[in-house]
Amino acid sequence: MLSNMLERIFKMESLEMIFKTAQLCSEISTKMSLEFKHGSDPQSLKADKSWVTSADQKIEKELRKIILQNHPTHFIYGEEEGGDIGVDEDTYTWILDPIDGTFSFVHNIPFYSSLIAVLKGKTPIIGFACLPAMGITMSAQKGKGAYINGEKYIKSPLLGSNHIEIVATADPYRFYLEQKGEILQTLYGQNKKSRTYPDALGYYLLLRGSVRAFIDPKVEIWDVAPFHVILPEAGFAIQSWDENKELKRGSSVAYSTDEKNMPINCSDILELTKGFA
Repeated sequence: MLSNMLERIFKMESLEMIFKTAQLCSEISTKMSLEFKHGSDPQSLKADKSWVTSADQKIEKELRKIILQNHPTHFIYGEEEGGDIGVDEDTYTWILDPIDGTFSFVHNIPFYSSLIAVLKGKTPIIGFACLPAMGITMSAQKGKGAYINGEKYIKSPLLGSNHIEIVATADPYRFYLEQKGEILQTLYGQNKKSRTYPDALGYYLLLRGSVRAFIDPKVEIWDVAPFHVILPEAGFAIQSWDENKELKRGSSVAYSTDEKNMPINCSDILELTKGFA
């Protein structure tokens, strides 16, 4: 009995330590991204034609160092340096995307973010998503609710209202790259009201009740891992276009749900994305 109690206490303390490390990593990532000197610090195109900067690389190296100092047995899987995801259900894996929305970052547009998540086995349990240039930090720990800038998140009373008309999307060119450009004819046609609010900005506007859904035709695990904790803890859902709610690479659509986890004010969007899955 006593040993079971001590084991539970140890696990709680360990999760608290992991959360604090994630918070520290988020703060450091924010600080380092804001120190990048546009026009003088190195930035270049990778083989897949996506941008990479010295900030991406330096931040990931620093975060890896901090994580391994504090949690040497944990796995790390990052956009820039790769790595492995633990397969055992009791292992912890850190998912790192030091600069998400690098296209915005290299053009000095404040819509980029820094994303950090922790998985236990394959389940996301901790998530941090920062928009450094906008002074916004979204965070959550599984079972403990979601927070924005350290304050407990409370759903906007506007959610579910017909006054919320806008559908947020990733950059339109991404739809064409994924052979899904045809869906834009509906999203940006006369019967829908869509705007481009890419990456973490789209998820933030969803939380704030400014948009009724956020659609991305292509995501990697590091693009969405934090939101697989933050959104469910805030009363939202995130899934692939084929309605799979597991964390995986592919497509993504996020939306609000009610107390029974049913979609709110977005059934048309879910039907639309399902048709293009």
